[in-house]
Amino acid sequence: MLKSYPPTDLHRCQSKIIILFFIYSTMLAGQDSLINRSITLTSSEKDLLAQGEIIVRDLSTDQKVGKTVEAIGLIKAGIDDVYQVLLNFEDYNEFMPNLAEVAIFKKGSNYAILNYTNELPLNKVKKYRLDMSYQKKKDEALLQWEMIKWPGLRESETINNTTGYWILKNYPDKQNHIIALYHVYSDPGPVPLGLGWIVDILTYNSAPKVVINTRARVYSLSSNRLK
Repeated sequence: MLKSYPPTDLHRCQSKIIILFFIYSTMLAGQDSLINRSITLTSSEKDLLAQGEIIVRDLSTDQKVGKTVEAIGLIKAGIDDVYQVLLNFEDYNEFMPNLAEVAIFKKGSNYAILNYTNELPLNKVKKYRLDMSYQKKKDEALLQWEMIKWPGLRESETINNTTGYWILKNYPDKQNHIIALYHVYSDPGPVPLGLGWIVDILTYNSAPKVVINTRARVYSLSSNRLK
């Protein structure tokens, strides 16, 4: 027997479906815009990349609390080699800066809910939960994350917000290389006097290290496969 709903309940159900569809469509549109984003480089930046350097861009603005930083580098590998390293979340503590642990709270085919624990100087520990989505096409890949609530954490244990993404693309100017762009925004929240370095550690100081360490990780695993 079909269940009937009063008009008001039916309208509520329809409204919820429309809202959920809009949210999902917006998320997909955001992912597609990122994965199709072209990585624009100046001639001097291309020269630096060719020499193995990491480009760091400070994209912070006065209108937004916290800092936004991009780091870009070349990796002599295929898209899938780098992508698989970045999908091994529980191994991040072996090569990512200041990261003590990443625990998988939930995982699907194209997303993961991850609990991060960062160990900073002066015995400072910060924890936060990220909603990570990822996808790979033939010549490019994307990992994108946003911070979500981790119930039970005290304000002093966590940060206000962090979002970011990785874009991986084949690099046409250098054979057998991909270009990796790491973008991160971080707002640690209220910072006690004299501890402003926490902001830099979570953004400007760590961004180039993330790319450098990821590149080294890819090379290390490639070397091990050849042995």
